[in-house]
Amino acid sequence: MVILFESFGNFTTGQTSYMALVSRKSRGTITLTIKEFLFKSEKDKITFHLRVRDIQNFAMKTRFHLPTIELISVQGILYTFYPHMKERSSLATSKKATKELFRQLTRSTFKKMSPILFETVGNFRDYDLNDGKAVSESLRGIIFLNEDFLSFKPFTEKLIYQIPILTILKILIDTSNIGPAVNIQTTEGKSYTLMALKKQLKMYAKDKSKTEKLYELLNQAKIYKSSEQVRLEKEEQEKIERIKSMMEVSNKLRLDMIRTALDMDEKLFTQKVFQWAKEFNFLIDGDYLIINQDTAKDFIEDLSVGANILSRRGLKKKCRFCEELIEYGAKICPYCGKETTNF
Repeated sequence: MVILFESFGNFTTGQTSYMALVSRKSRGTITLTIKEFLFKSEKDKITFHLRVRDIQNFAMKTRFHLPTIELISVQGILYTFYPHMKERSSLATSKKATKELFRQLTRSTFKKMSPILFETVGNFRDYDLNDGKAVSESLRGIIFLNEDFLSFKPFTEKLIYQIPILTILKILIDTSNIGPAVNIQTTEGKSYTLMALKKQLKMYAKDKSKTEKLYELLNQAKIYKSSEQVRLEKEEQEKIERIKSMMEVSNKLRLDMIRTALDMDEKLFTQKVFQWAKEFNFLIDGDYLIINQDTAKDFIEDLSVGANILSRRGLKKKCRFCEELIEYGAKICPYCGKETTNF
C-alpha cells in the first residue's frame, strides 16, 4: 500500500468544539493512501476508514486559531483534522504539514481522472464575459492540467473549477502589471485568469517560468484535443452511417447489433434504448428494436447533433465515486446514481 501522507494528528467527526478537537481522545495517526484516508486513535486503537472516492469535498479552514482541514463525505458527514507540528502535541499544529496533506488529498482526487501533466500553486479568477462581471474574487489554490481539463482547487473553499480543454477558444499571455498571467476564454462565455506562484521568503510571489510553462502546455493540450476531436468526429460519423445502413434494409434491428455499431457501454445503452423508444415511438420486442419509419430521420439527427454527440467526442470524465466514464456536466451519474456536480 503506497502511503502518500502520514503524521500524528487530531481528528473529530461532526460540528466540533475546541475541547473536542484538541482532546487526547481525538489524538492519533493520520494516514492517506492512494485509496483511503485513515485515522488510528491513540487511546482506543480503533482505525477509521474513508475511501478516497467517498470524499465529496474539502478545504483548509482556521478553527480556534488552528490550521485544519474540513472534509465532507458523500454521506454528508463533516470531519475536521490537522497534523501535529510536534509529535503527539495536540496544541502545536503544523501549517506546512496541513498544506501538504491538502495537496495530497487533491492529487489523489485528480489522479483518478487522468495523469496530471502540470501542477502548481497559483491564483485564479473567474469572469463572466456575458454580463461583464467577476464571478469570484481572486482565489489561491492548486492548478492542475491533464489532457482533458484545466482544473483549480481553492485552498479555503469547498468547490472546484474544471475547464474542459475542448471548450477553450483563446489562450493569451498577459504581460501587464499584474502579469505574467494566463487568460483563457471559453465557448461558454467565461474568462479565467491564472497565475503560477512560488514561495519566496515565506511569502507567495509570481512565478514567471511556471506561468509561461502553463501557457505552453495549455496550447499543446488544445492542439492535441482539437486533432483528436477531428478523429473522433470521423469515427462517430462512421457509427451513424452503420445505423443508417441497418435501418435502410430493416425496421427490426437486434439490440446487440445496435449497441455494437454505436460502441456503447451495455448499461448506458440499456438506459438510452428506453429513452429512444419513448421519444421516437419505437417498440422494444424482446431482443429487437422496432423502428418507426416516421421518426427514423429524427432519431438519426439526434445521434448526430446535440449534447449526446458532444459528450462522446471527448467531453467525458470519470465519476469520482464509481469511476465510470460519464458525460461532462451530468448532474447524476447514470451508473451509481450519485451527484457529481459538487466536485
